[in-house]
Amino acid sequence: MSPGTAFSTVDTGFAQLRRLTEISRALTYTTSLEQVTRLTVERGAELLGAEAAVLMLADAEGLLHVRATHGVTEERVTRFHAPLSDEVIGRLQGLLAVPDDCFIAVPLVVGGAVTGLLAVATQEPCTAANEALLSALADQAAVALENARLGGEVRLEMEDRLRASEGATTAKDRALATLAHDIRTPLGAIDGYCSIMQDEIYGPINDRQRETLGRVRMSGRHLLALLDNVMDMARLNAGVVRTSAEPVRLADVVREAVHMLIPAAHAKLQTLDLGTVADVVVTADHTRVRQVLVNLIGNAVKFTPQDGSISVTTSEHVAAGVGWGEIRVVDTGPGIVEAEQTAIFEPYYRSEGTAEMPGVGLGLAISHALVRQMGGEL
Repeated sequence: MSPGTAFSTVDTGFAQLRRLTEISRALTYTTSLEQVTRLTVERGAELLGAEAAVLMLADAEGLLHVRATHGVTEERVTRFHAPLSDEVIGRLQGLLAVPDDCFIAVPLVVGGAVTGLLAVATQEPCTAANEALLSALADQAAVALENARLGGEVRLEMEDRLRASEGATTAKDRALATLAHDIRTPLGAIDGYCSIMQDEIYGPINDRQRETLGRVRMSGRHLLALLDNVMDMARLNAGVVRTSAEPVRLADVVREAVHMLIPAAHAKLQTLDLGTVADVVVTADHTRVRQVLVNLIGNAVKFTPQDGSISVTTSEHVAAGVGWGEIRVVDTGPGIVEAEQTAIFEPYYRSEGTAEMPGVGLGLAISHALVRQMGGEL
């Protein structure tokens, strides 16, 4: 062998090893069984300069099936299957119609068990180095295929668990919604009877009795609001809440929400003001936007100390030709620590230090879900 030939052989060997390393890296990051099989035959043929490559995998009964081919179109090859035995290599070589010295077949082995067969057909006679390269590729492919198989099983198991979890969640939400509805009915009756008594339909009452009936009605309405939140959350989780898409003037809906909360703010000697209100029209559901605002402003009133202030503003923004409206509620309350700014949107979550406050932790979760459903962000 001349020095030039020796250097050429070494260069070729290094190039093949580099390509093998690249193939191994690609197989490592491929998680689909179909992609692994296709990558193995395509890159295997390229690595050895082969005109054809075939990958066979064993099924649960030990029967080998052709799972991927490169450079092969004959149906008799693509549909070939045979028991795992010494004869399968000879039969596959016969189907490819190549001489002995232009054919290499190596096993795929996982945990000491043969799981498949990788074969190539070349135009030039094969060498021991070619067989070593193909064996190395087969080892990498066997590991990648096993990982893909196990990953698929894990995904299926997780999907089954998720479906079971979703089924349990749906059942829980349905039970909560039914319970809320059943409780809501007698509460409505209590409010109605209190109203009749306040109107003195059953006879005159004194001021102390009137005040007591007012407190009963206020507590009942608070419970009704909590139950409505429970029912809304159950409907959102069940995917049965629908929002309309209509032109909504933010200034109008903001004024409605503020006027609804002014009595509660004044009861705590708070100032509740409309700040700068831009004339912005967005596509949303008017009723649901108002519901979200009542929740947000209501929270501001609830957590802002006595004599505090709350301001509500609207503004319009445009970027890259896309416009949107923004509603901002600002208060002088304690605020939300950074660590809780994501958790507060979880159903039934209560921030530290708010346990004594009324509520069950659903307002922000419902508001967040409704805003997202209308294509916005909270």
